[in-house]
Amino acid sequence: MAQRRECFTRARRPDEIAQRQEEIVAAAATLLDQGELDRISLNAIARQAGLAKSAVYRYFESREAIFLKILERDWQQWLTEVEAALASLAGSDDPEAVATALTRATLDHPRLCRLVSALSSVLEQNLSEDVVLAFKQESLTLATRMMEALHQALPSIAMNQWQDFANPAIALIAGLWPLSHPSETVRKVMARPEFAPFQPDFEHQFRRTLTLALRGMLVENGNAEP
Repeated sequence: MAQRRECFTRARRPDEIAQRQEEIVAAAATLLDQGELDRISLNAIARQAGLAKSAVYRYFESREAIFLKILERDWQQWLTEVEAALASLAGSDDPEAVATALTRATLDHPRLCRLVSALSSVLEQNLSEDVVLAFKQESLTLATRMMEALHQALPSIAMNQWQDFANPAIALIAGLWPLSHPSETVRKVMARPEFAPFQPDFEHQFRRTLTLALRGMLVENGNAEP
């Protein structure tokens, strides 16, 4: 844990403000990697950053705004990796390869999955309209990039059809990730033999669901056999 600064100096220049925001986001990310989201308070983030809680409010309006910033950055990193993976599949129209690339990238970012799972129920609460607007605008930019990368790999699916894939894919992460990563108590119960058919395997089910969705979109466009 960072030590509380002996003398807090308020950041005033844009570069100072950006640096202080970065310190706060890094502190929150460290705590998130160590524990559950619902147990991380703004006080805890402030202590980890070596600041008073009142100081954190100068840079972020709530803890949810901080976690939104982490989600935004994680999504940017995920997308960069996805774009690189899909570039090698350009023009392939191979739904299995595309689904596998998306699955591998997603598995490499468990924190992103956790935050997506909490987006509507936790992260998008206790926020001003301005913060929500900024996040949604950035999300739109990132989603457009994702759809463009998917279209390059599967050109038989038109650009205007990719929104019908992108939104359900995000919803799939939000639902499947917590089901496949339950609490310790639920994990113990689900380990019983009678529950074996109902134990979610995120990697298998995510990849298979994406593959089936992509195949279906190709069939709709008359480019694959059902």
